[in-house]
Amino acid sequence: MKREIINQPGGTNSKAPYSPGLRWGNLLFVSGQTGSDPLTREFPDTIEAQTRIAMERLKAMAEAGGSSMDQALKLTVFMTDIHAEFSGMNAVYREYFPNELPTRSTVGVAALARQGLKVEIEMICGLSD
Repeated sequence: MKREIINQPGGTNSKAPYSPGLRWGNLLFVSGQTGSDPLTREFPDTIEAQTRIAMERLKAMAEAGGSSMDQALKLTVFMTDIHAEFSGMNAVYREYFPNELPTRSTVGVAALARQGLKVEIEMICGLSD
């Protein structure tokens, strides 16, 4: 099968050593999206606002790769303060998956790529035939 790289919508791809998204067969793999604005790299203070930005970035990547949030199969959520902010993240997450939920793992981590980031989420989606 052929691998196809999916770039960040809006041409905001960094020079980081990874692909923002990758299509392979009937699957779309989306690299971790943080709660920072893809252009300014600024981010809000709250877990709810950061989660919403990350989820919107995942949604944009899914659509750029020919999929959608309805076809999400698996998400992995990385949080820097899972004990204090789990419910806030979950409230926003649930807005994007009101009915059928994809599988998910949530992992507490010591830090993310930049100080102050609270959440990073990666996703695997299916692709329609």
